[in-house]
Amino acid sequence: MSSRRKPSSWLLAGGFIVIAWVFADVVLLKGPLHVLVMRGRAGEAAVEVAGITISRREFAEALRDDLWRRHETWAALDAATRSQRRHGVVEALVSDRLVHAARLRDPAFHPAAPSVRREIDMQQRQFATPAQHPPRLAAQGHTPQSFQEAVRAAQLDEQWLQAQLDLRVPPPGEAALRSWYEQRRETLRIPPAHHAAHLFLKGKDRSAELARLRHQIVTKQQTFATLAAKHSEDERTKSIGGDLGWFTRERMPADFIAAVGRLPVGQFSEPVSTKLGWHLIIVLERRESRLPGFDEVRDEIAALLHRQQRDAALQQLITALKKDAAASTKYHAAIIDHVEPAP
Repeated sequence: MSSRRKPSSWLLAGGFIVIAWVFADVVLLKGPLHVLVMRGRAGEAAVEVAGITISRREFAEALRDDLWRRHETWAALDAATRSQRRHGVVEALVSDRLVHAARLRDPAFHPAAPSVRREIDMQQRQFATPAQHPPRLAAQGHTPQSFQEAVRAAQLDEQWLQAQLDLRVPPPGEAALRSWYEQRRETLRIPPAHHAAHLFLKGKDRSAELARLRHQIVTKQQTFATLAAKHSEDERTKSIGGDLGWFTRERMPADFIAAVGRLPVGQFSEPVSTKLGWHLIIVLERRESRLPGFDEVRDEIAALLHRQQRDAALQQLITALKKDAAASTKYHAAIIDHVEPAP
């Protein structure tokens, strides 16, 4: 009777070593095998919409670009925020594909010639040398020709989208503009503006020193400009008589604005303490708060209303396109929920 030979201990050990090496390469060290695996997965579909596949690689690159626009790093985001970013990016990609498909189906669309060359030149200027652009395109799966076609398609899609919004959203009428102004004009109030100068000293308590300097000014022993040039520690203004120019509350610290607001025009302040330090202040001119007239802000209101209406129309259009394509749209959660930003 034959007996089955048991595998020797060195074979078992060798097999374990191979398995451990593969695991370390693919999962931990992201070595050559990891690269091969990820290359194979790059073409996997994250979403299928309108007969178009959004690949894992496209999704990863779009996620990277979204982070760049937000000035965020993936490592700094928690799991919930990463999920939100993935969801937002994938929905933006789906919207882009649906607009593209709708544009191709529209026989009434007659586009203007797209400015492809200008867009490509602008992108190339982002690189230190022209030679850096082709490798970047290759990393994104593009040749120069395919990239040119992608830019052309994107510009045509944008033209189609703007044409749809033009049809749906006419410029707001005069009655709508005046109604908005009457209901919300207080939000347009122009705050007080001040033209002031200061002599600035750093430190915890410089009040006695400033009081002596103020005495020299009010008794006309020295001019404010002379003392500012000699003593002020604000290097930006000391050579121009301490002049701060015109400013509103949005531009200066609150405690400084409070002191300026209490000071009559032409009068020197007592020493003033703020979070920045100590000041002698003189208000040279002041413009009081006022409500602008309708004619002053008409164009601003028109632009605001038109933009709001177009944003709403855009959302309605995208929602309608997604609803029409819902039956044929497939989200592959196993890929979407685990994709990482492209390098």
